[in-house]
Amino acid sequence: MAAASRARAAVATVLMEKFEVSADSIRPDASLASLDLDSLALAELALTLQERLGVRVDESEATQRTTVAELTATLAARQITAGVR
Repeated sequence: MAAASRARAAVATVLMEKFEVSADSIRPDASLASLDLDSLALAELALTLQERLGVRVDESEATQRTTVAELTATLAARQITAGVR
């Protein structure tokens, strides 16, 4: 699976399963704040994605202003750089 597809799937799955965000709400242009994630949830999101994808995710990369597309792109780039398969 390509890094972008894997990152996109991980973000969507974590948002739906862990934070009960509806699939319809998870649009590329949706900010994490618009998905009702507060600062504690953002820290938990970063940690969960880090564990799931095997790449470092800084909390500064998952802020309330970050969009789903930006987070996905960051994670995909990290996977490519880290050589995660």
